[in-house]
Amino acid sequence: MTSPWETFDSIVPGIQHEGLAFYAAFNQARQAAHRKGDSVDICEYGRQAWQQLTPVQRAYALDGLFIAYFWRIYEEEIELRHQADTEAGKSYLDPDDLTTLHESLQYQDGEGEGATVTTLASSVSNLLQELNLLRHQLRNARAAAEDS
Repeated sequence: MTSPWETFDSIVPGIQHEGLAFYAAFNQARQAAHRKGDSVDICEYGRQAWQQLTPVQRAYALDGLFIAYFWRIYEEEIELRHQADTEAGKSYLDPDDLTTLHESLQYQDGEGEGATVTTLASSVSNLLQELNLLRHQLRNARAAAEDS
């Protein structure tokens, strides 16, 4: 799992316009606590930041917070699915996916980086899902190695 700072920093860019007021207020509360040497309490930072906002800024920030919350839950669900898939030894690739993708590269239209290929969307989707699963496994392997 990512640290709370990485999570917040990765989801906050999705908050636009007046939502940035919440971002600024949150960082201000966080920096003030850091200067005082206080312990990390993300909820308290959020409460302090929310109190600094005007009602209009709160209205704009609330939608952004809902979006950020949705993405956080979505990422957690994917993480849990990847963990279960790893434990089950699952692969997203069908037996013919790699062959299909390789063959589509042999019959590309054009040359170089601008060339286009026609292939099965399901093969591309399966490959991308497999890549995400492998990334998850690599992150976990690295974390386990660091803990050792």
